[in-house]
Amino acid sequence: MKAIQCVLLGSIFSVTSALSLADGHEVFAGDMDPAEPMSIQANVCSLNDGVSMDDYADFFERYQKWASKNDAEVASVRQFPFATHSNANNPYPADFVEFLITDFENAGTSWDKWMSGKSGQKLNAEWQEMATCHVKFAAMFTQWADVEAINTDNDRVVTWNWCSRKEGVTHDDLNAAHAAFVEENPDGLGNIGWFTLYPNIGGADSAGEFAHVVVYPDMAGLMQHQEWFAKGGWRGRMNYYEMASCTGEALMSEVVLGRPGM
Repeated sequence: MKAIQCVLLGSIFSVTSALSLADGHEVFAGDMDPAEPMSIQANVCSLNDGVSMDDYADFFERYQKWASKNDAEVASVRQFPFATHSNANNPYPADFVEFLITDFENAGTSWDKWMSGKSGQKLNAEWQEMATCHVKFAAMFTQWADVEAINTDNDRVVTWNWCSRKEGVTHDDLNAAHAAFVEENPDGLGNIGWFTLYPNIGGADSAGEFAHVVVYPDMAGLMQHQEWFAKGGWRGRMNYYEMASCTGEALMSEVVLGRPGM
């Protein structure tokens, strides 16, 4: 389980977002307000013997139909390891990670429907047959987003960088640093979203207090950011690392599985 910390989900801290939207105050799919924290469920999954990714995808489609029928729809994405901190002696701890994203009220009522209804319990039994998944819960805050792009782009790449405050550094100090970065880069740097994720439940082995989660539409966007970093952006990164100890970025590929109402 300790290896999971290098990629995924600690106690939840009350944090104010340095939110800036690319095109005014829009909303994410499912009427989620980017100015409000979002509920994140992370399923860290490995396929069971004899189960293919296609088999699991068929199951997930049945779950989505159940969610639609039971007024329990959430946004969902699936990530696969791309360029992580894993190696031969430290293999990636899962085949993939799914994230279910919604507001906290819907997260709660959806789980109650899943656990109390016969149809939900039947699907849950199928899920256990398909894969071994470790469920984690977190809160995510939008720092900056091109909301239209987040709502329409379906195949992308995502970097994760886990950080913890250094001694004497407050969350307000970090919030100010995040806000200053957004002010200096109001159009992003090849990315379409920047979020901070704080593990809440099941995150004792997390690699830090929080993670920077940066979403890029493609590898070209990622390399635009890498070029900025190589040409001097690293100085700002080093300044930030005086405030926080971080693992360094790990890269995941991501596919959008569904959006509420779409």
